[in-house]
Amino acid sequence: MNQTTPALTSAEALMTVAVLAMDADDCYDLLEMERLRAMTWLHPLFKNIDSADRFIGQRFSDLRGRGRGVVLEDAARALNSDLRETAFAWAVELVYADGAVVSKEHVFLDRLARRFDIPGPLARKIRAVTAIRRRAV
Repeated sequence: MNQTTPALTSAEALMTVAVLAMDADDCYDLLEMERLRAMTWLHPLFKNIDSADRFIGQRFSDLRGRGRGVVLEDAARALNSDLRETAFAWAVELVYADGAVVSKEHVFLDRLARRFDIPGPLARKIRAVTAIRRRAV
C-alpha cells in the first residue's frame, strides 16, 4: 500500500470483497446488486452509511482505479480473522445470487479462501449452506 492511500475501514474492506465477488465473472447482474443492497442494509457495520448505492459505487470505483489484486490486499490487511470469514460468506452469497456459479467464480472463491486463511472444511460448509439457502424448490 502506498503512503497516500489510507487504510480501509472494516466496512470498506467488507464491501471491497463484495464488489470483487460481483466482478468475479465479469458480469454484473441486477440480482447481485439487489442482494448486496439488502445485505448492506441488514449488517451492523453499515448502520451509519448515508447511501448504500454511493458506498458500493465508491468501492467499485476503487476496484476500477487500483485493480483487483491491490484492493484485495487492502481488504485483507483491514479485516481481522472473524471479518475475513464474514467477507468470505458475503462473497459466496453474491456469487450464488444470480443462480449460476461459473468457473471464474469458483476460482475466485478458492483464491479468496486461501488468501483469507479460511480452512477448506469451513469454506465448503459456507458454500454448502449458501447453496441450500438459495434453493427455490
